Amino acid sequence: MRVESPNKPLTDDCAARAAVVGKLQNVRHVLCSPDGVLFCVRGGDLYRGPIPSNKDLDWFSMARRVGKDEWSGFKILFFHQDGELCATTNNGEFYKGPRPNNENVSWTNRQDTKKIGKSGWEQCDALFFAPDGDLYAVTKQDKIMKGKPPTTAQDCEEWLKTCTMVGGCGWLRLSHFMSFSPDGKLWSVDKQNGNLYSGIIPEDGRYLDNSQNLGSDYHQIPFLCFIKDKTIHNIIRFQFLPKEGKKGSENIEVIAEKIYTNTESSPVTYTFTFEKTLKVSSFFTDEHGFPLQLGAGITFKAGIPFFSQNKKSAEIKLGAAHNWSFTDSNETEVKFSSNSEVEVPPGKAIRVVASVVKTDLVVPYRAKVRTIFGSKIEMTGTWHGAAHYNLTVKQEK
Repeated sequence: MRVESPNKPLTDDCAARAAVVGKLQNVRHVLCSPDGVLFCVRGGDLYRGPIPSNKDLDWFSMARRVGKDEWSGFKILFFHQDGELCATTNNGEFYKGPRPNNENVSWTNRQDTKKIGKSGWEQCDALFFAPDGDLYAVTKQDKIMKGKPPTTAQDCEEWLKTCTMVGGCGWLRLSHFMSFSPDGKLWSVDKQNGNLYSGIIPEDGRYLDNSQNLGSDYHQIPFLCFIKDKTIHNIIRFQFLPKEGKKGSENIEVIAEKIYTNTESSPVTYTFTFEKTLKVSSFFTDEHGFPLQLGAGITFKAGIPFFSQNKKSAEIKLGAAHNWSFTDSNETEVKFSSNSEVEVPPGKAIRVVASVVKTDLVVPYRAKVRTIFGSKIEMTGTWHGAAHYNLTVKQEK
């Protein structure tokens, strides 16, 4: 499997230019969801997993099977912008439903998978959505049509009667690959010479006259699809937002105690001394579901959130810098110590107890990250941890 940014200047030698990111063999369908999850059909089974980033790794070794047996019966698989999967079968049916997540449940028989086309859809050589939600179809009559996607079990011929023809001939030849990029341009590959085109479809339908030829021999590549470049490679900049943080549940933790007994006939003064190191585990989540580069230990340096309370204020602040792991659980330490005198009356005993308050903390962050293909994107998320504060030493008779 190879990946290349469409924003870079393209050349004829696609194989030499694109980066190898993994091994993907014996597949019959390859497609990527709007949120960047890769789906592949091998045999009759459907698999899902992250975009690969290791050229020597077989993608199926890290993918999860989410469908069995029925997937060899589909002709076209593609995604709607809402993230739902759309599929036409070899016998002309058209389905739309949530992405499969259980290999033991038939996708077409799920209650929330709807049959929106009952027959004739096998005559479409290509089906795909435009950014505005319109459904485009390349028909066996060599035309390209667009219309609102069906919502009931419509026959394809019935649906085509409601559509607008946006191109009258030459479209079957361009359907080796056909998809809109996020900027609204239509990309296509000529089945005969492999030319890759990008452009708009004008009102007169003269697409090739208004498109840019970006290279040739792309028909030698069995599968092409746009993917979302959001797999995190490293963190460029990280910032905790302590003023937006929140405290959670609290509890008292006893960290040291000792009983002093005076058997003498006069008062005795003792010294209560202790030093205690407390450990806190924490982890990071992100709001966008960005996958992490496989095997990458993503680290960065930032202050440690803690809770500060005095007579004038109570707030979350940042302490000394710490080397954080974004991929694994973190462990930080805080030390408490005290030295105080304890006067015990004759014939009495006094227990000294040192305690702190432990509170859960949730602190938002924002970060600038670099993806595995070099893009720089902003992301936000939350740090989930805890803090200890308010050391109290009490003497009890």
